[in-house]
Amino acid sequence: MFLLFSNSDGLGDPKSLYPSEFILAIPPPPHVNRHIALLCRERHILCNCIDAPAEGSFIVPAVARSGSMALALSTGGASPALSRRWKGELTTWLEARQKMVRLMGRLRPMVLALHDETGHNTALFRALAQSPLQDHLQQGDRQACLRCLQALLPPKLHDRIPELLDVIA
Repeated sequence: MFLLFSNSDGLGDPKSLYPSEFILAIPPPPHVNRHIALLCRERHILCNCIDAPAEGSFIVPAVARSGSMALALSTGGASPALSRRWKGELTTWLEARQKMVRLMGRLRPMVLALHDETGHNTALFRALAQSPLQDHLQQGDRQACLRCLQALLPPKLHDRIPELLDVIA
C-alpha cells in the first residue's frame, strides 16, 4: 500500500502515514514535503519527494523499455521534461538493438551447452558484442550476419546459425 500525500493546508497528521509502505510527496509547498520526508525517515517508510529528490529516500527514474531491455534515467530532479524526452530517445535506441538481444538470447544457451571454459565463452561473447553483427542485423543483411557468425562461432554451432538468423524479419 502507498499513500499519495499532497496536503497543502498544513503538515498533516503523522498517523496518516501508516500503514503505508512508501509515500509520494507531491508539491507544493516544499516545507510540507520536507516534513513528510522527515516523518517517513523516522518511521522507516520510503518517501519520494518529486520536486526535491534529495529530501526523499528513493527516486523514480524515467524507464525506457524495449522487449527484455530497460534503461533508467534521472536528471536528479533538475528537469523531468528532459528525462521524458530522453526516455523517448532511449526507447528508440533500444528498439534498434532488439534483434541483437534476441540473437544473443538464443545463442547463449547453445554456447553454454558446449561446456567450454568460462574464459573461452567470455571471449566469444565479448567478440560478438564488439563485432559488426549488430549493425548487420539492423540493416537486415543476412549474408553479412552469416559471415560474421561463421567467423566467430565454434564450428560445432555453424549448423545452428540459420535458426539464430530467424531474428531478421
